[in-house]
Amino acid sequence: MQFLIKYRTVIALVLCTSLLTGCWDREEINDVAFVIGIAVDKEGENYRSSLQIALPGQSGSAGSEGGGGGTSGDKSWFLLSNTARTLRGTTLEGQKSLSRKIYYAHRRTILIGEELAREGVASMLDLLTRFPLNRLSAMPVVTRGEAYKVIDTDAPIEKFPSEMVRELCFLNMRNPRSLKTFIDSILSEGIDPFLPIASVSDSVPKDWKDSMTNIKLDGLAIFKKDKLVGMMDKAPADALILAMGEANAPEVMIKAPRGKGDLFIKLNENNASLHPRIENGKVTVTIELYAKGVVVDNESYYGDRQEEEILKINEAIHQKIKEDIEEGVHLVQNKFKADILGIGRSIHQHLPKEWKKIKDRWDVLYPEVKVTVDPHVIVENVGIVNKPIGVVEEDILHD
Repeated sequence: MQFLIKYRTVIALVLCTSLLTGCWDREEINDVAFVIGIAVDKEGENYRSSLQIALPGQSGSAGSEGGGGGTSGDKSWFLLSNTARTLRGTTLEGQKSLSRKIYYAHRRTILIGEELAREGVASMLDLLTRFPLNRLSAMPVVTRGEAYKVIDTDAPIEKFPSEMVRELCFLNMRNPRSLKTFIDSILSEGIDPFLPIASVSDSVPKDWKDSMTNIKLDGLAIFKKDKLVGMMDKAPADALILAMGEANAPEVMIKAPRGKGDLFIKLNENNASLHPRIENGKVTVTIELYAKGVVVDNESYYGDRQEEEILKINEAIHQKIKEDIEEGVHLVQNKFKADILGIGRSIHQHLPKEWKKIKDRWDVLYPEVKVTVDPHVIVENVGIVNKPIGVVEEDILHD
């Protein structure tokens, strides 16, 4: 009887193994080309895609030669660029000249050329969202001029230029725009999309020895639906990011309350909220900003150690933040006519019945919305030094 039980058990285990699939669909790493980032441009009627592909053999040190198919050289990546009538067609063209299968699941940045962005990115986004290997967490960024020039910079501080773009996005905002949030803004009511702008810069002046090309973020690309309508410079762009509560430890420069010179205040904590109201058919909104600040630099003769002086610094930073945000809001309302702050969305959330009445006319009403900025900033710390360095006590200005 025991023999019969053991026999049946063995037969059952053998039958179970027939249900296991094993590794029939495995792909060896040496057969895969990992795309780290992509730059997409428009050239006439064609798309140009430039794929930044990692070279596994160069991951250790520059100039080494090793695994991953024996790649060698002075870079840990190479660029594969092709043109075709459609974006998907550029991948098919590129695969013809690549011995490894193009693999997009590791792509984390998408650089969009300025010309393509102005024409519209809807067709491109369809491919990037429909194909399951594409990450919705990838970060789209608009470039000044052609995108392939940005992805092909030296960017020596990171292994891949596309990764440098990603790290810059995280330094600039707490929650950088992902492909998912960008598409959500395109499809949602009461908000217009925006993306950071990347451009090529020089690490040192060009006539210096060992000058290298680098990447910088210098503003916001403003969209209406899927089309770029304008580019905002960095100063007003930073003010609007602060108004969204998304600024990542920003520094604000203020004029000294007395005398000449400037002070720099770092806002270690900052949060913002929108409070809309509709009275007699007119829409008003208050942007409330709460922050805690630290004096990180005092390049003036103004003292900052007494209570009255700290209060004066508080007043100065309140006024500076209010002016900067109001300037940025005026720009997006009147020049770009784009609601990137999501004022319409805030009305939808707080006053849904009123939103139903005005949503069809929002594009007309939005430029006339009165926006008030109400900052609440507390300077908690003036640093280790309690008076300007190098200034004798007799020359320090006190209140």
